Amino acid sequence: MKVKRPNAFIYFIAYALVYPLLKIFFRLDVDRSGLDLPEGAHVVLSNHYSMIDFIFVMLSLYPHRLNAVTAQKYFYYKPLHKFLPMMGCIPKKMFEPDVQSIIAMKTVLNRGEGILLFPEGRCSSSQSYVGMHKSTGKLIKKLGVPVITCFIEGGDICLSHWRRGFRAGRIRLSFRNLFYENELATLSIDEINTAIDANLGGDEGVMPPEKPFQTFAERRLCEGLHKLLYYCPKCEMEFTMDSSGNMIQCTACGNAATMDRFARLTPVGDSVAAEKITLWFRNQVRHEMKSLSKDMEPLIEKVQVQAASPKPGGGTIDSGFGTMSLSPEGWRFDGEISGKEVSLFSPVEAVPAISYSYDENYQMYFGGVYYKFTPEDPRKCVKYAILAEAMHRKFSPRVLLTDGKNSGFLD
Repeated sequence: MKVKRPNAFIYFIAYALVYPLLKIFFRLDVDRSGLDLPEGAHVVLSNHYSMIDFIFVMLSLYPHRLNAVTAQKYFYYKPLHKFLPMMGCIPKKMFEPDVQSIIAMKTVLNRGEGILLFPEGRCSSSQSYVGMHKSTGKLIKKLGVPVITCFIEGGDICLSHWRRGFRAGRIRLSFRNLFYENELATLSIDEINTAIDANLGGDEGVMPPEKPFQTFAERRLCEGLHKLLYYCPKCEMEFTMDSSGNMIQCTACGNAATMDRFARLTPVGDSVAAEKITLWFRNQVRHEMKSLSKDMEPLIEKVQVQAASPKPGGGTIDSGFGTMSLSPEGWRFDGEISGKEVSLFSPVEAVPAISYSYDENYQMYFGGVYYKFTPEDPRKCVKYAILAEAMHRKFSPRVLLTDGKNSGFLD
């Protein structure tokens, strides 16, 4: 598979024009004290909070250039379908075996260059490290090149996934050498995964911040938070939360909390609220986990379907409709796609996690084919993302994800 080197001119323009803005807007602090950048082939691994994390990592290592492994879905859209290959990006199917992406990675490494990989496979919306596919350790061992980690702090506050736009604040990147080439041969896959999780989860090798991570404005801090935190911890109702300004509130019982610029939540009056978004989300996961049992009735929802356009850069197009059924056995779609009646099934073991867009759709593969599914109530996209991982961890005979941190799935 042919993979270009990242375009040197675009790289330079981004470093000259974009990087200074990041330094100002996010008070960007880059710690490379633990980094000895290899001259030859290597892999950079990073935790993942936002769509622009790759910009932070790649520009922080300039003039060194990296080929970023990027979700395949972005290659469907204009102008990304031309821009991403120009920048040497490698398409990767999410949570699916993808031999072509591995071949592309090896092509880059055989040239003596570096690749950037976000092993979580999706942006973390819950302000915590969500874990990675256990095959990551196997891949790293097979590639057999030095490994560097980049731990991003503050991105969860300034670049909240559930809110449109950015917040001016403080972000730190900490780089360190994790594995040297000769070390990997002596380590087991489990040992490799454990070390990666510890670093990307913030347990090891991270410099403590000199100042707390924060935003530099007190307004609209909670805007959109109800899209993520749909469960009220007081009355235990779902999808009754609403948010505006600096407050999130349940419309059923009045339970409310305010957020400060350090992303701390404070209950209003006798309300019930966790101190951090991570903890609220963890309780939400626990709530969903309690509802699961081997003999539970399938969850059935009417959905609209989109598939990739046959035209390059055409994005995804409306392709059909039907019902999605989720049970301890797996995911089943029955309906019409491209004018044909189809029945698609993926066992729960094959779907360790899915990605989603708030109030829009969730995305997954059936038989290696990419689809977007929009439920009748689009607010449920985040719920289905939680259920996907919950079902996998509870009912799969072989769990494919590492533990993560503060997830709630393992309690």
